[in-house]
Amino acid sequence: MINTSIKLSFRALWRKRSFSLINILGLAVGIGAGLLIFLVIRHEMTYDDYQTKRDRIYRVVTSSINRSNGEVAWTHSMVVLPLKSGLQRTFPTLEKIATIWEIGGAQIYVPGKDLSDEKKFKEPGGLFFTDPSLFDILDFTWLEGNAAGLKEPNTVVLEEKMARAYFGSNHNAMGKTIQLWSYRIPLRVTGVFKNLTEHTDIPLRMGISDPTRMKLIGTPQQQAEAMDDWRSLSGGSQCFVLLPKNENIKRLQAQLPAFVKNNFKEDDGHTFNTTRLTFQPMREMHLDKRFGTIKGNSLSTKELWALALIGTFLLLVACINFINLSTAQAVTRAKEIGVRKVLGSNRLQLLKQFLNETALITFLALICGIILALLFIPKLNQLMGKTLTMDLLQAPSILLFLITTGLLVTLLAGFYPAMVLSGFSPVAAIKNKISARTVGGISLRRGLVVFQFIIAQLLVIGTLVVVKQMQYFRKQSMGFQKEAILLVDLPSDSALKTKYPYLKTRMLELPGVTSAALCSNAPSSLYGYFTDVFFNNDAEKQPYSIKRLFADTGYLNTFKMSMVAGRLPYASDTARELLVNETLVKKLGLKSPEEILGKLIGFRDNSPRYPVVGVLRDFNNSSLRDPIQPTVLTSGYDNYGTLALRLQPGEKMTATLKQVQKTFTEIYPTYIYDTVFFDDQIGRFYTAEAMTAQLFKVFAFLAIFISCLGLYGLVSFMAVQKTKEVGIRKVLGASVQHIVYLFSREFTLLIGIAFIIAAPLGYYFMQEWLAGFHYHTSMGWGIFVLAVLLSIGIAWAAVGYKAVKAALANPVKSLKAE
Repeated sequence: MINTSIKLSFRALWRKRSFSLINILGLAVGIGAGLLIFLVIRHEMTYDDYQTKRDRIYRVVTSSINRSNGEVAWTHSMVVLPLKSGLQRTFPTLEKIATIWEIGGAQIYVPGKDLSDEKKFKEPGGLFFTDPSLFDILDFTWLEGNAAGLKEPNTVVLEEKMARAYFGSNHNAMGKTIQLWSYRIPLRVTGVFKNLTEHTDIPLRMGISDPTRMKLIGTPQQQAEAMDDWRSLSGGSQCFVLLPKNENIKRLQAQLPAFVKNNFKEDDGHTFNTTRLTFQPMREMHLDKRFGTIKGNSLSTKELWALALIGTFLLLVACINFINLSTAQAVTRAKEIGVRKVLGSNRLQLLKQFLNETALITFLALICGIILALLFIPKLNQLMGKTLTMDLLQAPSILLFLITTGLLVTLLAGFYPAMVLSGFSPVAAIKNKISARTVGGISLRRGLVVFQFIIAQLLVIGTLVVVKQMQYFRKQSMGFQKEAILLVDLPSDSALKTKYPYLKTRMLELPGVTSAALCSNAPSSLYGYFTDVFFNNDAEKQPYSIKRLFADTGYLNTFKMSMVAGRLPYASDTARELLVNETLVKKLGLKSPEEILGKLIGFRDNSPRYPVVGVLRDFNNSSLRDPIQPTVLTSGYDNYGTLALRLQPGEKMTATLKQVQKTFTEIYPTYIYDTVFFDDQIGRFYTAEAMTAQLFKVFAFLAIFISCLGLYGLVSFMAVQKTKEVGIRKVLGASVQHIVYLFSREFTLLIGIAFIIAAPLGYYFMQEWLAGFHYHTSMGWGIFVLAVLLSIGIAWAAVGYKAVKAALANPVKSLKAE
């Protein structure tokens, strides 16, 4: 019985193989896209799910609350230095507490017999100061040693990959010494652990003992002062706690306000904002963008919902194709159905047969969709910077998704056409009194086509807006020139810092270098030094922080920044005079830039205050998502860590770069030459937006492709049904253009109706997206005109071939057709 049903289904599909191919292709593309989106969502929702104690691990996060209105001013996951000891005193029931302090990228030296035998490595990330408790909270597999040695200063544990790179094997690494930074801080290896998966928000590759970090703070007195400082936050720091089994997190959470009041003492300091601490479950870390993660590559819950919606829409568009084509060509099966009913088949049997045919098409589409997904996973990984995989044995949820999708698509796409086909009157069917216009409701088919193109045009509008915003990022003036500027990383060791001026002088002697500046950061950076600000002789600090940049007198010329008032500071190795930006002038309530000249600014209570000698024209000191921050520029030799070089653009730049590297290596032979172009660094600010643009392009293309595939199928069917009509019209003098118009006018009208609905929806959703950027492009009427023209143009191209072919057919043959 089953074999017979399958044979009948194959025969039915083979008889209409062109339409079957269109249905299979459309469903395969929809299923493939849906599968890729499911893989992304699953990947994002399962970060750190390999941790066996995940349900008991929490991160301490902070919200800063404005005293005047109760609003959340900002949120973060950074911690103060004494937080761990404070939690240990107040919450003795906590099983473990651990803090980590991210170093970021760093240069590592592996000593040899002499300098020529020394190995140098530039590690891009994964380096942390931590303590042994972290390795009790999180799951690590030890290959050699353990974390107990991290109780001592100058000790380190390494991942397997590092140990093998530095020493050849895990065993050889034990007891050996590596050196950190150009300071060459010695670190003895006490353990080697198995490489962590990329699927984690704590990407630890090297763990350096916390006592080592404390030694870097300074003398015992300075360490004691730091351990009593409840105000200073450290970037890249986080605190994790492990709850005992059966502990109630709500009970502990209720005690945090008193903990903050007793330790932070913000009421005594009359701060503008108050601190609110929260225990955040580890399972919520990755998707909660309020507090961020170390890797910073997560998608928010809102973004995952958007992806899921797009995936659902793409599947719906493919199902609509199937419904439209199946109901439209039902007339060709009318006699078959009539004969079957006369021979005794009831409606339920026919319904089962047609659903079997749909199930077969869906099964073939599933196979093709899986193949398409496998082909595009590497491209998607490259685009999103993820490590998506499709292992059905290791991830049964993927298999469950495929089975569920197959069943839903079979029911959604097959049930209605099956009901229509099985409901034919046998007498009307045998007498050939059933037409395409009366089968399945032509108004329903029109409505489904409109729905398809609403989705397609929404995605086209979204694509055009995102692309326009990316162009805005590239072309918008930021208050400085970013092209042809090379940023060279400098060693931070005090002995090597003495060569900074000599390095700068040597670089300026190179033919292709037009200017140079020593600085802490480029003008626009996601990192920076933020500090309090005291204006003139005020005892109270201002209710905001300012960004502080350190640079020498060549900074403005190198980055082509301009001033609106005052003069440049005189050359100095320490802070003596200040430049401020226009935003700070406005924040201070001054009416003109000239008013601040000669006024004093300090950065700490009872610390020296420096005169303002100039005002910089405002420049974007972070990404264009954010408003311009109040900024101070001053000299400060100890804070320099970058050499900015303006190069002459053109064919000779390659030769200049080689000379720059050669000169740097001569002066710093033991330090790895590490550079980045400033415009590339700024481009990385918008990695997420670039990814969004690419995804929108792909999804818009798929939606248009599937929709036009359906149009092609419908026009192909219409061409067969209207063969005689076309022949008669041509005999009566109709032109080819008129026949093509006859086929395309209805679809053009339907696309126009879809646009009328899609345009306001697209405007609303994309305006909401643009609102996330402080500086953004406008949504002009041109975007909507282009969207509808693209949709109509692509649709005409899809139906044009069949329409022209029908119009050019010999009318004599057309009139003979039956």
